[in-house]
Amino acid sequence: MEKLYFDLTEHEFSKGRKILLWIFCFSFFLAGVAIVYMYLIEHDLAIHVSYSIAPFSISLFAGFIAVLASIKKKNHYFVIDDEKIEYRYGLVKPVLRSYRWDNIKEVHLAHMSIKVRLLHYDGTVSVVNLTWLEKKKSSAIRKHIYHASREKNIPVLKFRSFN
Repeated sequence: MEKLYFDLTEHEFSKGRKILLWIFCFSFFLAGVAIVYMYLIEHDLAIHVSYSIAPFSISLFAGFIAVLASIKKKNHYFVIDDEKIEYRYGLVKPVLRSYRWDNIKEVHLAHMSIKVRLLHYDGTVSVVNLTWLEKKKSSAIRKHIYHASREKNIPVLKFRSFN
């Protein structure tokens, strides 16, 4: 069986997109500050201070996305080889998951789902969630898991949905 390896750190935001996110964040923050300034200092009673809640919340949300885009993600990957299925991914705190082929009892695939359920010999169930990947990568991973489990004589059950 050939080894499947995807480097998941290759598709990050470009520098221009990061700059646009930060500009978007600061512009809404300044809009909120301007509303507070007009109400408290200029005493413009036509604009109430509660109108600043929307720009501040949009600024907070855009800032959160900008921080996540700006943080460098290291060592995110997905590997399927002869011995194991292993991946490392996470937005805030990356988690390493590894499943050995000799510990997998059954593989469950849903028809239109991007998840793969693995039943182990010790009775535990693991779900490989591929929703965070591009469609091309997730379908290639599902096909590779299917063919690898067939090659290792692991039963593959197909379902309409997981529920």
